[in-house]
Amino acid sequence: MASTRDIRRRIKGVKSTGKITRAMEMISAVKMRKAIALAFSMRPYAASALELLRQLNVAVDANEHPLLKERPIKKELYVVIASNRGLCGAFNAQIAKRLLSALREDREREHCFIVIGKKAETMARRFGWEIIAAFPDVLSLPKVEGTRPIAKIIIDEFESGRVDRVVMVYTDYISVMTQMVKVRALLPVALKDTKKALNEMENEVSDAKEKPISVNFQSSEYLIEPSPKKVLWRMIPRLIEMELYHAILESNASQESARMLAMQSATNSAKEMVSDLTLAYNQLRQSKVTQEIAELSAGMAVAGG
Repeated sequence: MASTRDIRRRIKGVKSTGKITRAMEMISAVKMRKAIALAFSMRPYAASALELLRQLNVAVDANEHPLLKERPIKKELYVVIASNRGLCGAFNAQIAKRLLSALREDREREHCFIVIGKKAETMARRFGWEIIAAFPDVLSLPKVEGTRPIAKIIIDEFESGRVDRVVMVYTDYISVMTQMVKVRALLPVALKDTKKALNEMENEVSDAKEKPISVNFQSSEYLIEPSPKKVLWRMIPRLIEMELYHAILESNASQESARMLAMQSATNSAKEMVSDLTLAYNQLRQSKVTQEIAELSAGMAVAGG
């Protein structure tokens, strides 16, 4: 049975842990707000770029650009975006679960991976997957410039015929309490995928309290100069960069939300544990005091007899 000294030591340790998790929760809350603001600021641009691509896709034959051509799929390239650090609940576990599910559906095909984030690289190495490139530093300070080397590798792999399809796996920010892992086709660029992405983005702009930035999804007709074909050739590589950057921002917002909730849960658990230990400490002290009083009373009775 634990002594009062042991319980006091445990209470002190749990309180110290609670202070650490509380501090981490506050830091994550600040980072979360910044990450969410960046993700929201990117959404109007992402929606406009997808809408422009949709218009170009209508105006140009799909066979006129190598990144639009569909071919029999023998090998797929997965771009997996996870986090650099842990302590974010089931964030990385959910990515692994969704990715494994997607790979089981395509088990007859070969796969290779570009991993963004240290946890994504650890995941790939644990399962023995083929990694063609790793980018752990992109997540720390996301910039469009940081996605260009990734986009170049993706485009080179697809245009060379080494891979026949490129798929992106990332976590989409829905709200502080909800994040959704998504598997989205990146190449070949298809009209149906841009329509799906636009519909998903439109549905996400529903919670005005958490999403103060409005996005105008009204369709427009464009006058394209010098020609749709020339614009399309310049537009598609930029679109790949934009989609990667958007996915990284969404993943960052999701992971900071998950980390804040995990630290909040840990802080609450520490408080509950301190309360339980304090109760046990008081009960043990009370029982010892009662025992001492009983022994003193028995000794006085013997002395008086």
